[in-house]
Amino acid sequence: MLQRHLQDTYEYLFDTAHRALLEGASFAPFGAGIRKTGEQIHTNVDLPIEQSAPTDHISGLILGFRQDESDNGLIAAGLVFDGQSRSDEAAALCFHIEAANGSAVEVIVPYTRQPDSLIAFAEPQISAVESEIFTEVQ
Repeated sequence: MLQRHLQDTYEYLFDTAHRALLEGASFAPFGAGIRKTGEQIHTNVDLPIEQSAPTDHISGLILGFRQDESDNGLIAAGLVFDGQSRSDEAAALCFHIEAANGSAVEVIVPYTRQPDSLIAFAEPQISAVESEIFTEVQ
């Protein structure tokens, strides 16, 4: 069941980020999660994008997830930002997704913009990473 929550969180983040890319612009990092009640949440950090860096948004999202975990209980949480792949610095959607048990993955999905305004995605690059949201195993 936990795997399903991670997959649901990834799919929500991917679909929402894809829609933002189709609108033709970059976007501020945002997150999503699933509470223990089964409720799916969407979250962002209210910072002026022109005066803040993506790392400011990411730090704010992580702090917000930790607070939501404390207040409401989370099963899974993750965030996405428009960045670059490490291997060739191509444009990429960059995801960090975690489960409450402390397992965490990074998913990098390189993409190119096509002349017909579509987005072509390459194969996702998935790797296990250290947990940053659920820092204590539940």
